[in-house]
Amino acid sequence: MHRLSAEARLPEHLLRFLEAESERFVGQITVPRPWHYAELHNPWSRAAATFDSWGFLDLCQSPSLIEKVATLIGPDIILFDSGWLPDRWQPVEAETALTSDEHRFPIDPPCGVTALIGVGDAARVTVHVDYRSSHPRAAGAHADASLGPGAVLLLGSQVPYRVWAAGDAGVPSVYAVRYFPASSRYDRDPTACAHRALTERYPLFNYARFPLWLVHGQDRAGNDFVTGFNVRAGYWTSAEW
Repeated sequence: MHRLSAEARLPEHLLRFLEAESERFVGQITVPRPWHYAELHNPWSRAAATFDSWGFLDLCQSPSLIEKVATLIGPDIILFDSGWLPDRWQPVEAETALTSDEHRFPIDPPCGVTALIGVGDAARVTVHVDYRSSHPRAAGAHADASLGPGAVLLLGSQVPYRVWAAGDAGVPSVYAVRYFPASSRYDRDPTACAHRALTERYPLFNYARFPLWLVHGQDRAGNDFVTGFNVRAGYWTSAEW
C-alpha cells in the first residue's frame, strides 16, 4: 500500500515569508476576490499583481518540502497548483464535508500530493482527515491535527480532508501546494470531462492552461511545459474597473 501522508517542517525564513504574504489581507487587500486565493506561485497569474509569486515559487521548490513529497510520489515531481485555505468561496456544504483534491488533478494515471502548510496559530487551525475512505485498510479512520505555523501535512490526492480555522475566515491560515509525479501526463484538452468539471467548480480559472514546473527529477510522460507561460500583453483600463 502506498503511503497516504507524511509530515515536515518549513524552514524559518520561508515561514516568515508566508506570514508576511498572508498579512496582505489585513493591510493591502480591501476586498478579497477569488483570484487572491489561487495560483499564488504563478508569476503570470492574476494573483501575481498582489503577491510575491516568485517567492511562492521558491517556497514550492524548497528542498525541505520536495524531499518529503518524493517519499509519497517518487523523485520525479511536477508542481502545478497552489492557494490559500480555507477557501471562502467554497460551497456551503464543503464547510462540514471532507473531500479530497482528486478532482483538481487532471492527470493520467491519477496520483498526486497536496502539501498543507500552517501559517496561523496552531490553536486556530485544525485539519480533519479521513484515511479510511481512501484505503479500506488504512490505520486510523479519522484524524484531527492542529497545524501550527510552519508545520507541513502532506496528503495523497485521494485522501479526504477539511481545513477549519477559528476566527476571521478572510485571513488565510493554510497554504496548499499541489504536485503530481512526472510519470503521469497532465491533460491539456479543455473539453475533457475533468476540465469541464473543474470549470463548473472554478469558473474563473482555466486548469487546462495552468503552467507546469518540473521541480525535481525528469519528465517521463511527455508533459507540455510551454502552455501557460506566455506573458499577457499590456492594455489600458478605465479607472472604474
